[in-house]
Amino acid sequence: MNIRSIFGKLAMVLATGLVAASSAIAADDEILIGYHGPMTGPASWVGLGGRDGALMAIGEINAAGGVNGRKIKMISYDDAAKPSEAEAVAKKMIESDKVFAILGGGVSNVGIVVGEEAHRAKVPYMNGSAASPKIIDAQSRWVFSGATIDVRDIAQNDAIFIGEYLKVKKVAVMNGADEFSQSLADSVIKIIKEKYGIEVLTQQKYNPGETDFSSQLLAVKQTNPDYILMYGFYVEAARAIRQSRELGIKTPFKGDTSMMNSGFLTVAGPAAEGVIVEYVPPYFNGNKVKDMVEFEARFKKMFPSYPVDRPNYVDVYNYGTMYALAEGMKRAGKDMTRKGVVEALETLKEYKASDTWPNAVSVIQPLTFTESHNGNRRLSFFRVTGGSFQPIVDFKTPVPTTKFPQNATLKW
Repeated sequence: MNIRSIFGKLAMVLATGLVAASSAIAADDEILIGYHGPMTGPASWVGLGGRDGALMAIGEINAAGGVNGRKIKMISYDDAAKPSEAEAVAKKMIESDKVFAILGGGVSNVGIVVGEEAHRAKVPYMNGSAASPKIIDAQSRWVFSGATIDVRDIAQNDAIFIGEYLKVKKVAVMNGADEFSQSLADSVIKIIKEKYGIEVLTQQKYNPGETDFSSQLLAVKQTNPDYILMYGFYVEAARAIRQSRELGIKTPFKGDTSMMNSGFLTVAGPAAEGVIVEYVPPYFNGNKVKDMVEFEARFKKMFPSYPVDRPNYVDVYNYGTMYALAEGMKRAGKDMTRKGVVEALETLKEYKASDTWPNAVSVIQPLTFTESHNGNRRLSFFRVTGGSFQPIVDFKTPVPTTKFPQNATLKW
């Protein structure tokens, strides 16, 4: 047999495998979903929140009869917020567990890896919480982002708020060294310099889990900025802001989406007062809005011993994102295939879970996948007033201008 013939047959085998993978039909009695997220370490609140929010949604969906008569079962794995662990977890879910789809509850550096593995295996991947552009920029038809928001959309909204609402002339930046915080800080710095001529006096970085921020804060204090822009997970950010007041720094802080957490208020204490943060969901914990009140009541019933900082925004993200994934599976029909689920998800426009699942509550922004796989592009701003997050109502959230690949251009 000649080399050309051997390679020709090999190509046919590979092509057949890919078709089989993408056309895989769910089991008759249940739909197996894989979940990954950091459930140990400094970012464990992300993975645990995403897991529990999804479990709430799955419980409600199954109680209502499941998806086209099938119950959803979810298996969860700890990726420890490490790309190497995430790769191993993704391969286990795909190759050993043979999950039908994957739901992500991890941070950005692992979301990138799992998305790549899902694309190679032709398995639908719904990213619920990570915000790195690299996840969507893989331009895969198999990869979606749900309730979360792309860091480019956050950066554009953030920069406009800083330039047009705060109207500052000079700022200092502090950010975590994780993928999300670093990329967001760098993106905002670029926009505010180019669009508004704002001077960035210094950029100070810190590692996840760090407890002493005195060196970074003293460097910031020497520059005398109008505002300090903080990008990082809420625990470290809250510690840094508390320490800043202890060092006599009175400069106001503007934070990012990761700081919008009741745990931030607890850790920062009185130092949180006046801090501005941005948020993705339409409501925050304790907001006296019907859907949020009901969501919190259900969460407390299901998880009666939850910590003070729960439910957090990641619980909310994956509650709503899981419903969207289930809706895609439902629309794909009784004999749904993985490819069919992808195509069904692309029919969701301004979708709210309560539109089609009577027992659901709508606690995330409406999701649209008809144009691209970035389901949410909305953001809102809050200020800590009287020890709680209050919406800033005199600022109208701008419409992002970032262009994403159209569905038709994505790769199968």
